[in-house]
Amino acid sequence: MKKIKFILFALLVMFVAGTYAQTSKTSEIKIKVAFHCANGKATLEKELIKENGVSSAVADLGTKVVTIKYDPKKQNKDKLVAAIEKIGYATEFTKDGTKIKSACTDKQPTK
Repeated sequence: MKKIKFILFALLVMFVAGTYAQTSKTSEIKIKVAFHCANGKATLEKELIKENGVSSAVADLGTKVVTIKYDPKKQNKDKLVAAIEKIGYATEFTKDGTKIKSACTDKQPTK
């Protein structure tokens, strides 16, 4: 009887641990963004981390790619693109004709 209780307890622990691991998953997306200077890099990283569900944002000045880690239950590609546009930058997913108030005083390069 003690052996059965131990096995049931072990199964319960594995189930709880597995459930917790599934709920803490993060997703990652890489988005090409039209920024061109270190200030733009810093602005993107600082502002994106404020978005609900975003755990990290790293902008690469050389490639113009922003890598974002996020909770897929709270964020998705469209919301992240909208957040980048709100910050003031166009992305590879920005629809033609979208009005973006530029975050930079210089004219932004096109996508």
